[in-house]
Amino acid sequence: MGFEAIKGYFKQNRMFYLFVAPLFGTYRNHIMARARRKRGIDGNLVVFSSFDFRSYNDNPRYISEKLHELRPETDIVWLFRDKDAARKKFNIPPYVRALNSIDRDGVEAQARARVTVDNFNKRFYLKFPAEGQIYIQTWHGDRAFKKVGYDNPHQYTRFNRMLEEKCTLGVTGSDYGDMQFRSAFHYKGELMKVGYPRNDILLRDDPAEGRAIREKLHLSPDVKLLLYAPTFRDTEQKNHEVQKVRLDLNHVLDVLEESTGEKWQCLVRAHYMTRGIPFDDGSGRLIAASAHPEMAELLKISDALITDYSSCAGDFALTRRPIWLYQDDLEDYQTNNRALYFDMKDSPYWVAATPEEMDALIRATTPERARENCDAILRFYGEAETGHAAQSVAEYIISKLEPAGKGHK
Repeated sequence: MGFEAIKGYFKQNRMFYLFVAPLFGTYRNHIMARARRKRGIDGNLVVFSSFDFRSYNDNPRYISEKLHELRPETDIVWLFRDKDAARKKFNIPPYVRALNSIDRDGVEAQARARVTVDNFNKRFYLKFPAEGQIYIQTWHGDRAFKKVGYDNPHQYTRFNRMLEEKCTLGVTGSDYGDMQFRSAFHYKGELMKVGYPRNDILLRDDPAEGRAIREKLHLSPDVKLLLYAPTFRDTEQKNHEVQKVRLDLNHVLDVLEESTGEKWQCLVRAHYMTRGIPFDDGSGRLIAASAHPEMAELLKISDALITDYSSCAGDFALTRRPIWLYQDDLEDYQTNNRALYFDMKDSPYWVAATPEEMDALIRATTPERARENCDAILRFYGEAETGHAAQSVAEYIISKLEPAGKGHK
């Protein structure tokens, strides 16, 4: 049984994990302290990670690439669970130094980085950040439905503190995101409300970008695309179950084709914290999209979205295209999974609880009504996307780094 598997086993018993977890950090904290003591903070080093070292994507990726564009001499490190597997899976640029997060060189990089950028909470038992380090937290859901962090009492307690309380900068894209960041992380520091770097692509009116993404996924330019992207259930994750497909997606495509007079296909996207989502019926109408690393690119090319409790709905509203929520388990979800930040009846979202209600929503949707609905959703959140969030955060990082030739150790 590997190290991560052992940790996963202990996590099944939450209180026991909280008791023994600091033991897992003893090695890392020792290596970090020793590296700082011997070599100090490297004023030219920026360390990135995404989704708990699983990916090269999301807000950190866009910031990393913009940082290299603006200041190519920056030493950029990405941490992964398995750097070799990550190199094979993701299109990681050659200027990036990929390291294993738990190996000595990865731990030392985190210990000595002038700036660290993450979109996921760090291990509560780590002694981080140290004096002289900048910790930027972008998170991965500015307009979340489900409660996270300290707002979710099943996940965090007084025994399980969050390092995000001590981050240097939070990145948000709305008034709602500001509220959630401070509430979920008990954060009192600086917030940069410029939008999510991953959403810059949604605000750029560049048809060539969309065509390139479709070509990369081998999708016809003449077919309309529905994106089906439900979030995970804590119960499914705990029981190691695959995600359920809660709608007959072929029937949904039939209704869309009948309503619009155009041909449709469906991109099926599982949440990264699940064991996948079964869907392939051999029809060719349902397309696997879980392996595509960048959710923002799927949102960019999709003509409509069906989700349930995923913050991708708040991002997709930027496109002014139809958003339908399918919530056939709302009561069970709130009882056995996560409480929500708001009552669905108080939001402008279009919600269906049965397949018949979903059919009716689709048939009643027009492009004009979709635009109006998206505008209402964005007003609901107090959206503040600028379209150049990646550049704003990269410029902030540059302002914190040492000039070339100084502070590089």
